[in-house]
Amino acid sequence: MQLSVPDELAAQTGCSPEELRFELALGLYLDGRLTAGSAARLAGLTRLAFLEELGRRRIPLPYDEADLAEDARALRELYPGQPSPAR
Repeated sequence: MQLSVPDELAAQTGCSPEELRFELALGLYLDGRLTAGSAARLAGLTRLAFLEELGRRRIPLPYDEADLAEDARALRELYPGQPSPAR
């Protein structure tokens, strides 16, 4: 798929084509419509470079209760028999 941005709109943003691709990827990532890996590919970056740019911009990674539950499950599998933390 090709995406075309009219020159006048691109000029209004003051962004280079690479910056526009990153901003599109970032918006879709933050909306939960792309994974970090897919957003990185859209932006033309590696996943690590994409995440580093998020850090440079002080954009927190999306993390919700489902992510916390998955992390807790993974820790229980890695460290079976350990006591659960007090709540």
